[in-house]
Amino acid sequence: MKLTKSILIVLVTGAAVLAQGPPPGGPGFGRRLAGPGGPGFGLHSRKLVTGAPYSAEMSSTRVETLLDGNVIQNTVSGKVARDASGRTYSLETSTGGPLGQTGPVTRIAIFDPVAGYSYELNPTTKTATRRAIHTPPAGSSTPSSNAASRPANPNVVKSDLGTQPVNGVSAQGTSITRTIPAGAMGNAKPLVSTSTIWYSAELQTVISATHSDPRSGQSTFALTNIQTTADPSLFQVPAGYTVTDATPGPRGQFGRRPGPPPQE
Repeated sequence: MKLTKSILIVLVTGAAVLAQGPPPGGPGFGRRLAGPGGPGFGLHSRKLVTGAPYSAEMSSTRVETLLDGNVIQNTVSGKVARDASGRTYSLETSTGGPLGQTGPVTRIAIFDPVAGYSYELNPTTKTATRRAIHTPPAGSSTPSSNAASRPANPNVVKSDLGTQPVNGVSAQGTSITRTIPAGAMGNAKPLVSTSTIWYSAELQTVISATHSDPRSGQSTFALTNIQTTADPSLFQVPAGYTVTDATPGPRGQFGRRPGPPPQE
């Protein structure tokens, strides 16, 4: 399944608006939870998804148990939505980790490919930072197409789990076992990580995912209370907000967002 690599990235790194389309400012999940910038599920695809609207509650958790018994836990929860035109919305609250170490941090993001802009909203100051969406040239390669041309990895085993209802939605399951052979990175024994991913072809998004890795701990992601409609007002900057354009960073790139960013 093409979304496997992204999902693994997300599960290893953290949480976010998942597989619903390009996130504002770049792929999401993979930069959240650890730092929804940290551990993210990387579920956002760079492919624009239209004709499959939905809204849902989202939750993502990463738990790492250290050798001394200490436990590190990061969570991201909130709401995600996509309309029929491919616009996406995410409201995410991070708890724990670098972003939430002094208390929960909430971030709201809107991705609007129709207007050609993405927005990061700050509900405290009622401000919105706008960025132009840069579309890759037609015919340019994508991570998915490049991955498809690579030979199969003998250390990665995928199994079809069939189709079944997951959180009220029909989903196709895939189990992935990835092994790092002994000695590959100085490890005395093989390192084995496992992932289980449930993907809805109808909604073109991941419904549920889990990941276990001896190096990074346990990660889970789920969409619940899933509806096949979305409130149109979610994809617009609320009245009363001041909109400003993002300024280029030191190297001519837009500066990184002040909070956690809102698949293959």
